[in-house]
Amino acid sequence: MKNFVKLIIKDNAILNTLFKFSLFFFNNARRLIIIFKSHIVQFRYKKLKILKKKIFLSDKKIKVVFFITQKQLWCHQTIYENLLSNIKFEPIVIVFPNEHNKVNSKLDSLNDNLSFFKKKNIRHMVGYDKEQGEYISLKQINADIIFYDQPVPRLPKKLLFFNASKHSLICYVPYGFKIANFKQAHFNMELQNSSWKVFAESRWHKDQFVKYGAMKGRNVVVSGYPKLDNYLENTKNSNLILKKKFVKKVIWAPHWTVNYSSNFSTFEKNYIFFKMIAKKYSNIYWVFKPHQTLRYHLEEISLMTKKEINEYYKFWEKLPNGEFKNESDYFEIFKNSDALITDCGSFLAEYLPTKKPILHLVNPNSAGFNDIGKELLKSYYKAYDNNDIVNFLNDVIINNNDYLKDERLNNLALVKPNNTGAGKFIAELINRELS
Repeated sequence: MKNFVKLIIKDNAILNTLFKFSLFFFNNARRLIIIFKSHIVQFRYKKLKILKKKIFLSDKKIKVVFFITQKQLWCHQTIYENLLSNIKFEPIVIVFPNEHNKVNSKLDSLNDNLSFFKKKNIRHMVGYDKEQGEYISLKQINADIIFYDQPVPRLPKKLLFFNASKHSLICYVPYGFKIANFKQAHFNMELQNSSWKVFAESRWHKDQFVKYGAMKGRNVVVSGYPKLDNYLENTKNSNLILKKKFVKKVIWAPHWTVNYSSNFSTFEKNYIFFKMIAKKYSNIYWVFKPHQTLRYHLEEISLMTKKEINEYYKFWEKLPNGEFKNESDYFEIFKNSDALITDCGSFLAEYLPTKKPILHLVNPNSAGFNDIGKELLKSYYKAYDNNDIVNFLNDVIINNNDYLKDERLNNLALVKPNNTGAGKFIAELINRELS
């Protein structure tokens, strides 16, 4: 019936025109409603900030909560630590299920997220009542400030921005260093426009908020990217222990967008090949660091069965010369590695401060990159097919012929960590704003 209606509309010029106009009107009306709501939220903050200042200047603590639906999006570690060291703040993580995961159950994803924060000894609270099968309320959380982990967290409406802004100041730190060519998704979503403060990675990123965002960058502060604070610390001993037989350490980080609109992934054409070369190059230690969405996306699109996916991941877990890495605290692996092979977006920026070689796996049909992304990619090695991967391993990695090194390091300023720490900057700014 649905296809029949579409066929009638397509064949009738008047109906087709009316349909297109209705679609255009609906999309724009929805966008205008979101922008209108964002302006209401910004108006609320004027009164709300005064109330939070009164709390700050009293004996009470400011409760700062981090809404986390995916542990891999945890980019707030140094913010949390700096707030924790200030007696005026009470930081806590609210752990939710991952509703983006269509394959595993809510409870499985919730327990997976919980395990991560327990291991890191981070103060947390469960945001989902397992017995009732319901999300807890904003009243139960009672937050003064809320950090969301992503623009589309797939939480119930009662926990989203418009409702939360009635009682809490909303903050947002982009969960990745943005180099993909997404103007609306990165700079003009409801969360960005509804935030009291958005903490941008660089001056260039703030300029994009000014250019494309409904708030014209008025709520955006250039803080630097908190994950890059990891490069300001002394390199610790990684849990990746290497024996002398492993001459190099190489990370392979595949993106999840197989047969998806943005289409950055090359996984479909090289996942079998990577198994082969991991066994062939047994003197290289391999770290398989896939995007967290890849595992269940593969099952959703039926590229592989659940059994095949599990077997594939098991291969990397049991590989004598490698491991599977699935956590968000991957910077020790970065710092203790010799090269990165990836088609992921943010990693192409995040890995650069290691000064090690980067091989970009190119998908010519991808959505492309923004100005910073394009500039970075000029100085990276590129693989258009599997032969290019072999050449990179032999020439650049094993024979140490890193001929793009100088060109690559010239771009370090584009991905420069905040010298005093982005997490510290953000915590101090919130402190100043309320005091």
